[in-house]
Amino acid sequence: MKTRMLLTPLYVVLLFSVGCATLPYEPYARVVKVRTAQGGTIALHSEHRTEDRAKADTMMMTNCGTNASPQVMEEGEMVVGEKTDSSTQQSNNYHSNPAFKVGALTFGSTPSNTTTGSSFTTQLKEWHITYQCVANTSDDAAPVAKRTKKKK
Repeated sequence: MKTRMLLTPLYVVLLFSVGCATLPYEPYARVVKVRTAQGGTIALHSEHRTEDRAKADTMMMTNCGTNASPQVMEEGEMVVGEKTDSSTQQSNNYHSNPAFKVGALTFGSTPSNTTTGSSFTTQLKEWHITYQCVANTSDDAAPVAKRTKKKK
């Protein structure tokens, strides 16, 4: 009985941590350029998920409306900027010149500062989908030629 009472708080903590670990995913898609009912460009993360593409498809269909459907003209990775990370490190060194030694005193110890730096630039990329709205055509709307009888 006592062991069961000690394990109960452990179970509560375990259930709480599992519940927090499964946060919902919010799909990402944004409009880069749009021409109402004509087409446009949608951007996704470079490493996008299925949910992101589904949101982009919905955005394209919404823009095209009910009389047209989106047709993807081009899609691929695009460089949209760059990010530079840099770091510097400074060190103070004391160099002693033994030629200036007088007895126990050393003259000529001069401080020198050394600064080293580095930078690293990475390209920022997105996945772009360029589409156009193509009018829906139905076979029922096409005129059908009527047969005519030939006179003999």
